[in-house]
Amino acid sequence: MMAGLKMEPAMSVAHTIEEQLRARKKPEVTALALKKMLIQEVEKNFGPEMAERLKGQTQAFEDIVVREGYRRRPFSKGVLVRSLEDAGFSMREAQTIARSLENRLRRSGVRSIDADELEQRIAAEIEELFGPAAKNRYAGRQALAGEIFVEEGEGEPRVPFSKGVLAQSVMAVGLSPDAAYRLARDVERRLRDSGSTVVKRDDLRKAVAEELMEEAGEEVARRYHLLRSIRRAVKPVHLLIGGVAGVGKSVLASALAYRLGITRIISTDAVREILRATIPKDLLPTLHTSSFESWRVLAMPQKAEPSAALVMQGFRDQVSRVAVGLRAIQERSAREKTSLVVEGVHVVPGYMTHQYQHEVIQIPIMLVLEDEALHRDRFALRERETGGSRTSGAYAQYFSEIRLIQQHLVELARGAGVPLIPAENLDRAIDKGLEVIVNRLQEAYFDVVQG
Repeated sequence: MMAGLKMEPAMSVAHTIEEQLRARKKPEVTALALKKMLIQEVEKNFGPEMAERLKGQTQAFEDIVVREGYRRRPFSKGVLVRSLEDAGFSMREAQTIARSLENRLRRSGVRSIDADELEQRIAAEIEELFGPAAKNRYAGRQALAGEIFVEEGEGEPRVPFSKGVLAQSVMAVGLSPDAAYRLARDVERRLRDSGSTVVKRDDLRKAVAEELMEEAGEEVARRYHLLRSIRRAVKPVHLLIGGVAGVGKSVLASALAYRLGITRIISTDAVREILRATIPKDLLPTLHTSSFESWRVLAMPQKAEPSAALVMQGFRDQVSRVAVGLRAIQERSAREKTSLVVEGVHVVPGYMTHQYQHEVIQIPIMLVLEDEALHRDRFALRERETGGSRTSGAYAQYFSEIRLIQQHLVELARGAGVPLIPAENLDRAIDKGLEVIVNRLQEAYFDVVQG
C-alpha cells in the first residue's frame, strides 16, 4: 500500500503471493525472494511504474538496521514508542510518531541508518507532527537520561527510572493513561526535587502511593500496594477473554495486557488459521469457516436456514478443534512461567482447562454486548477503521447466529461463575476487567500467604 495501491488490490496481490508460496515445496522464503515475487506480481498487474516505485522502498518484511558503532540492531517501533512515552508523550502520540517515522523510512528505501541520524529523524518527525516544543521535550529526554536510578536493595544492580514503566504499573490499578502519565511526571518531579540520583524501590513505591492517595483516593493506593506485593509473590497470570465477533475483545485484551505489563497476546482466530493451514478442509471442515457459519459444513443436505441446534453443533465442533491448539499454548506458557492473554470466540467455559493449570492464575471473563443495534453498528465501524479489509456483509448475514452464540456463551459463563463484562463502553469495560483481575489476584495472594 505504501507504493500507492488501495486496500482491495493490495490484498489481492498479497493473496496471490500467498498462494504461490503455498505451492512451493520449500517451507521458507527469504525477504529478498519475497520482495522479488512482490515486484513481479505488481508489475504484471499494475505496470512497471508502480513496480519501480515498490522496488525503491523497504517493505514491512525487511528489517531496517540501526548502526551504533560495532553494534547492529533492527529498528523497532515498540522500542521507539516506549522511549517517546518516557519523554512524556501519551501512548497515542508515541504510536503516531513511531508509525509515521517508519512509513517515511520505508518509503525512502532506508535499509540501514546510523543511530545519530535516526535520533535526528525522530526529532524532525516530532517537530512536524507536534511542533518545536514537543521536539525540545524529546531532546530533553536525552539530557536527563540516567540521572535517577532505582535499586532494589543495598549493593544490588540499579535500573534507570522510567516514567513509561511507572505509568503502565499505575494504569493496572484503574487510572486512565493520561492520569497515569501525569502521576508519573509528578513522581519524577518529586524525585528530582529531592536532589538524590538513586532511590530505593520501597521509597519509590511510597512516593507513588502518596501521589495515588492525592490523585485517586485511599482505595486505589491500597490496590497499588496489593498489586506490587502480588507480582512478587504469586504465579503467572493467564487472562482469558471470551465473546462473539464485534464486541471488542481484541481492544480490551490490548488495553488490559498493557496495564498489567503482559507482552503475550494470543488470538484464538490466529490459532485457527494455523490449524487450518496444516489440516485439510475435508478432514476437519468446521475449521475452515467462521464460527458463526460452521453449521453449513455439517448440514446434510445443505440448508439455507439453520436450526439453533445445528448452529451450536457447528460452533462447538470448531471450538473443540481450536481448544487443542490453545491447550498447547497454555501448557507451554505455564511451564515457562509466562503470563499471557488469550482472546477470542473460542474462549469458552469448559474448554480452557489443561494439566498445568495449577501452575498459573487463570482469570476468565466474558465480554457481552446486549444492545443489538449497537452490535450491528460495531461491525460497520470496524469495516471503516480497517479500510474495508473486514467487511460487515458476512456479519450482517449471520447476525442472528452470532447473537445465538452469544446467548449460549452467557449461559455457560453464568453456569461456570465466569464474570460477565458489558461491552457497551470500553472505558467501563477496562475498569470492570481490572476490578475482576485485582479481586482474583487478591484471592491467589492470600492463598499463597496462607500456604
